[in-house]
Amino acid sequence: MRLLIVSTKQRLADYIEFTEALDSLRLEAICVHDLKYCFLCESKPLHIVPFPKLLKLVKRFNPDFVMTDSTHYIPHMAKLVNQRVLFHMRGTWNESYWERAVHPSLFVRMYTHYLDKIQSVKKVDLILPNSKWLQKRVKQDLPNHPTQVLYVGINAEKWVPSNNATFNVKHPAVVGVFPFNIYAKVLGLLRFTSVIRKMPDVNFYFAGNGPYLNLVKQNCPSNMFLIGRVSKFEVKKLLGSGDVFVHPSGLDALPRSIKEASLMEKPIIASNVGGIPEIVKNNQTGYLCNINDADQWIGKIRFLLDNPDVARRFGKNAREFVIETFNWRKIAESFLENLKAFRE
Repeated sequence: MRLLIVSTKQRLADYIEFTEALDSLRLEAICVHDLKYCFLCESKPLHIVPFPKLLKLVKRFNPDFVMTDSTHYIPHMAKLVNQRVLFHMRGTWNESYWERAVHPSLFVRMYTHYLDKIQSVKKVDLILPNSKWLQKRVKQDLPNHPTQVLYVGINAEKWVPSNNATFNVKHPAVVGVFPFNIYAKVLGLLRFTSVIRKMPDVNFYFAGNGPYLNLVKQNCPSNMFLIGRVSKFEVKKLLGSGDVFVHPSGLDALPRSIKEASLMEKPIIASNVGGIPEIVKNNQTGYLCNINDADQWIGKIRFLLDNPDVARRFGKNAREFVIETFNWRKIAESFLENLKAFRE
C-alpha cells in the first residue's frame, strides 16, 4: 500500500515522523510540502486551477490514498486524477484575524468556519479527526460519512526533562504555551486573568504569539508575563523551569503544548473542554477545571504548589501516559489497521 501525504509547512515535521513510522510497518509513504505542489496557496478562489507538478507527482508515485490537512486545493486536485482522499482534521474553529472585523459576532465566525469546513470535507473519502471529541462533532453534521480518529503523535526522545537548561523565571512559577491566533481559545485565557489577579504571590509565564496577543496584553495583571514567540529550545527551558503547567483554553481539539509539558514531567491543569480530557487524566496526570470557575483553578494551583510530591507524581504519570498513548509507532499501527479495513 502507498500513501502520499501533502502537508502545510506548520505541520510538516509531524507528518515526516508519521511517514517514518509507517515505513517501519512496510507501508510505503512519502510526505511533501504543499506549497511546492500547489498553485500559489490553499486559497479557495484558486483551488480549481490545476498545477502540473502535483499531478505528475501523483502519477509517478501512484498512491492508494492521498492524505492532507488542507480542505480545498489538494483534495480537489487529487479527485481530478481519481485518487481516494484522506483529510486529517486538526481542529475546527480556525479563523483569520481580519474576519473578526468582518464578523464581530464570535458565534457567526465560529459557525461560518465550521460550515465551510464541513462543506469542503464532504468531498473526501475518509475524515480523520485528531480527537474523539472532534469526531463526535463531525458525526453531528455528517452522520453517514466515514471517520476514524487519527491522533497526532509526538517523539518523546525530543522532550526529555533536564536540570541543565533553565528559563529565567521567579518561583513559584506557573507556565503555559499558548496560541494567540484563535479568539475562542484566547477567550479562555482572558477569563483566566481573574485567577492570576487573585494569586499575586505566584508568577505566570506564557509563551506564544499571534494577532490576539495585544488583546491579552491589555488585560495583563502585573504578575503575568507574556514572553512572545520563542524557539523550541526555549520552550523546553520554560517548561522545565515551571512548577505547574496550565492551559486555560476556551476551546481546543488536542493541544500539542499539553503533550510537550507532559513529556517534560509537569503536572497539568487545563480547561475541561474539547479533546483536552483525552490527554489529561483528572487526578492522575493533573486536573481538569471549568474555565469559568476561578476558585477551582486557584485551589488546584495552590494544592500542587504546596504539595511538590504530588506534583512530581503527576508529572511522571503524565510523561508515561503520553509516551504510551501518543507514540508514532502505536498511532501508525492503528492507522494502518483501520486503513486496510476501509480499503476493503
